[in-house]
Amino acid sequence: MNKKFKFNLIDEILILVIFIFSILINRSVTFDAHSLGLSMQAYSEIFPNTQDILQPQRVLLPLIGYLININLQTINILVTYCFLNILCKHILKFQSRVITYLLCASLSATMVIQFHYNFGSYPDILCYLLLLLTFTNKERTNAPYIYFFLALLTKETAIFTALFFLAIKSISKIKIILSCSFYLPIYLNLNTGAYDLSHYLAPLQDDIMHWFNQSKPYLLTGYFSSIKFLWVIVILYILKDFKNSYPIILLIIGISLQFMLGGDTTRFVSFIFLGLIFVIENFKLDKFLFLNIFISFLNIITVKYYVFAYGEMIILNESRISFLNFFEIFK
Repeated sequence: MNKKFKFNLIDEILILVIFIFSILINRSVTFDAHSLGLSMQAYSEIFPNTQDILQPQRVLLPLIGYLININLQTINILVTYCFLNILCKHILKFQSRVITYLLCASLSATMVIQFHYNFGSYPDILCYLLLLLTFTNKERTNAPYIYFFLALLTKETAIFTALFFLAIKSISKIKIILSCSFYLPIYLNLNTGAYDLSHYLAPLQDDIMHWFNQSKPYLLTGYFSSIKFLWVIVILYILKDFKNSYPIILLIIGISLQFMLGGDTTRFVSFIFLGLIFVIENFKLDKFLFLNIFISFLNIITVKYYVFAYGEMIILNESRISFLNFFEIFK
């Protein structure tokens, strides 16, 4: 057997193991639509009709479901595997195998992955995949801007990552802005559901901090819940090389701007996975092997916080494996 093929096969097996591990850590995986996901599923069944659809501007996932006639949550589970597969292979370009799979295992125990096993038919994971492809293809001429445009069609809040991409040297500022500009008329035309722009802007007329104040009770817990203790690696890099950390700083600023318009804290902050990948590309982690092992361990045993609109928190699928509850620290 060709040695290169052998190692590729091993990687595919290990990625599949990580994917299965992420489901086992969650204790289950849903195939049903939940909450806003019910509207997305209904959208795919009546597409292109937008009557009674809560967020018709989130058009891409329902369109895919309509075209291939597959339940949206089934698509999401497949997309989650693709996300992990592409992410692991990208990290392998910059880190050792041991570090790569520790990082992927750590991330698979966070809400970046876990959210989609519990709340069916939401568009988030497809948006994450497209943003991941935007970043991993940043050296290419046109691909990243197409992926970013598609991410916006999937979930309009992807626009809050634009500051991050604008700070990446190999990304064309003009083309990113054009992607946003091409999307804007589509958003304004389709933004006719219950959660239209006026839903978010109207309360700000009386109190500019309305949505932010809704999020305050569990704000720090919501930030933490996104990638849990992988924040340590992000913060460590910022402290080590603050001068070159401005894309991460701008990403955090972009993420935080969302709180002026809503309160889904955990999902808002989960965009930080892009900052983590930026760190992985620029910070060799082999000398921090024990730290990565410890982070993986802590991410696995720490309960799964989900902080959502507005200022509410639940712990998902409590188990003996995930017994560590840091909530009182971050409250």
